[in-house]
This record gives sequence, structure tokens and C-alpha cells, in this order.
Amino acid sequence: MVNKMHFGKRIAAFRRKAGLSQTELAEKLGVTSQAVSKWECGNAVPDIDVLLELSHMYKVTINEMLEDNDLICELTGVETGRSGIAHFVPERERDCNVEWANEIRNGQWIKRNWEKSRTANSYMDVVGQQIASCDGIILETGAGPGGGFMPYVLKANPDAAIIINDLSPTVVSEWKNFLDKTVDSPNLYYAAFDFCNMPFHDNCIDIVSDGGGIGNCEGEKSKALREAFRVLKPGGQLITSTGFVNKETVAALPVEVQKVLLEKRPDIFEDLYEDTVLAGFSKIDSVISGCWYTDDDDSTIADLARSLGVNLKFTCYTRYCTKE
Repeated sequence: MVNKMHFGKRIAAFRRKAGLSQTELAEKLGVTSQAVSKWECGNAVPDIDVLLELSHMYKVTINEMLEDNDLICELTGVETGRSGIAHFVPERERDCNVEWANEIRNGQWIKRNWEKSRTANSYMDVVGQQIASCDGIILETGAGPGGGFMPYVLKANPDAAIIINDLSPTVVSEWKNFLDKTVDSPNLYYAAFDFCNMPFHDNCIDIVSDGGGIGNCEGEKSKALREAFRVLKPGGQLITSTGFVNKETVAALPVEVQKVLLEKRPDIFEDLYEDTVLAGFSKIDSVISGCWYTDDDDSTIADLARSLGVNLKFTCYTRYCTKE
């Protein structure tokens, strides 16, 4: 059965990509602009002759215009379930995450973070625009309840094709439930998997977008970077953002504090540059995007820093890593 709303959004995206207004398209087809508007609003589907003309004009098949495709199945060989989410980890939330998952639901974290992304944020908006300029498949890996760069990509281009991923099935489900009501795009796909072991075929993703997922990885970050390199097409990019405590900040800390931090949270000192090179990326451009302090944060590392009587400074960066 044809989803008329998704059909309308698809053909509207094809029209915009072709650089046509509704009026210009109507003139080319010999119909009224009101007819084009009805199609794109999902109130009607054109007859077969018009569909054939649109197919030739946009250089896509009629089926591509009419049908929702299972992109994740194309890229993995595994069909997406009836829920609309491809699960490569158990659908039931892990016991250790249940309390956190309930907080996400009950606290409406997804809704709040989405609304926050609608306000101006010069840094995130610019990166979102850069990712959105890719005319291909974007994998937002480790999206988390904040969504990573995904909300800013959709802000720049509501037609972007994005696979939204997290290890937590709750996070993926909450994003799908929210975005189905908010944007209902036929170009959004959902998958729960461990990004240290991605289910995708080699060389099939155009951009891996990482708004902090790898930095918060539960497994080996170096493995996550290698997986990102593997799934990217030649010429594709990993656009990754995270933060670390640099050597100068560490040196200024009391020795006992340094020892505790190195023992309990050695990951906060990793800048991952060497691991990114070892993953296979030979072209890496880094941009320092700012800093943040643990006194202004509610994370577990912030709690640890306060217990030690220090205010840690994290240097934030974005890396543009090209697979040559």
C-alpha cells in the first residue's frame, strides 16, 4: 500500500533537487500548481502517465517514487522489522540501562533536546550544514538522547537520508516515535547496534556522523574508528566530535588527583588522533570548537571531578576524516 504522505515528501524532494518550483513543474506537466500541491501534501497520487513523466524527469523509477524502501536491508541483508527499527542487539533494554532508559522516557529527553536544537547554535548549525550537503547516506552513529549532529542535519536539510543508530534500543525507539510525529520523513531509518561491530557491508556509507558517540563508546574506541573506516565509501568522511582533557590541564592538577583520574577515567585524556590514523584515515583535518567545564555539567565525570575538588576543562574538537 502506498504511503501518500511519504510519496508526497519524496516527489517534493525530487522537485527541489531539480531546482523547480511547484508552478514550474506544473507548467512542464501541463497541470495546475494546485494539483502538484495536492500530490506533495499527500492528498492525491497522479495518474500513471504523469508518474511516468516524473520518472523520466527525475531519473528514478516509478517504484522509487511510490514505495518506501528498506535501505538498511539493502546495506546489511537483514530486513527491518515491523516496528520500523532494525535490531542487531536484543530489543529489550539491558538491565544495567533500565533506570537510565526510564529517565529518558519520563523526562522527555528526546523532545527537550530536539527543541534545543531548533534554537541558534553557530557551531552545531555549521557542522549540520556541512553534513547535510552530502548527497548520499548519512549514518548518525551513537546518537544518544541528544541525537548527535542529526537534529542539525535535518534542520539544514529535512530531506537528508539518515540512519539513526544507538546501542540502546530505547534511544532508537524514542527517536523514531518522536520523529514520526514531528517530521515523518521517508528518508529516516532506525537501527540498534553496537558501532564497534557495525552490520553494514564494506564501502556503503557516504558520511559517518559522530556527535560524541565514539567518545562515549562502551567498547574499544579504536575498533569503532576502524568500523567507521570500513563501512565508508572511498571518498567518504567520518565527521566526529568529542572532547578530552589536554596535557596542559593535566599537568596543572594535583598529583593525587591525576592518579585517581588516570586510574578511574583514563579515557578522558584520549584525543584519538593516533587511533584515527591507525584506522586507515590518512587525511584528517581537526578544528578546535571550544571547551567545557565539569562544574557546568551533570555527567559521571563531572561528579568525579567535584568529588576530587577540581573543575576539569575539556577541549572540544571536530575532525573531518576522509577515506582516500
